[in-house]
Amino acid sequence: TRQALAPVLARFTRPIRLRLYTDDSQMTEENRRMVTELASLSDKVEAEFVPSTGEEDKHTISICDAEGNEKGLCFHGVPGGHEFNSFILAMYNAAGPGQDVGEALQKRIESISKPLHVKIAVSLSCTMCPDLVAAAQRIAADNKNVTVDVYDFQYYPALREKYNIMSVPCLIINDDEVHFGKKSVSDLLDIFHA
Repeated sequence: TRQALAPVLARFTRPIRLRLYTDDSQMTEENRRMVTELASLSDKVEAEFVPSTGEEDKHTISICDAEGNEKGLCFHGVPGGHEFNSFILAMYNAAGPGQDVGEALQKRIESISKPLHVKIAVSLSCTMCPDLVAAAQRIAADNKNVTVDVYDFQYYPALREKYNIMSVPCLIINDDEVHFGKKSVSDLLDIFHA
């Protein structure tokens, strides 16, 4: 994994900070090891550990800029399994240069003017979840009106009940609009601009 990550991390153009909200759980320990390891692989990645203040930030890794401002890219749980790659992509998009989506899509990303709080319920064994997560986080990385919270929903039963989630990935926009299934950047922009 170290060898595979090195070329990706080497391309980062701006420093980022991985802020882990901690408690005394096993999940925090797993995340602490991962965040520390990622920070050791690049001088553009800093690890920060902040005690959790409640359920909202428990077991959360937030990608921040070098000054510690949250970029609206959070993972709740341990970003392992199929979500490890999408987490690394979120770091890459936040640190730059980010994935090239082409000029037309980039303009549509930048033109989102209303606040969109996106929650995505995933399972680490789901093969369709990372595409949706990567697409949503790609948009959020370039537009401060969009925030994306990704939840490993096995640890968030209240989310499952509140939105009656029967399958993943599940996309929830502004706690109201619910969509299921794999989506591309273009698909999401159609939904966000609707």
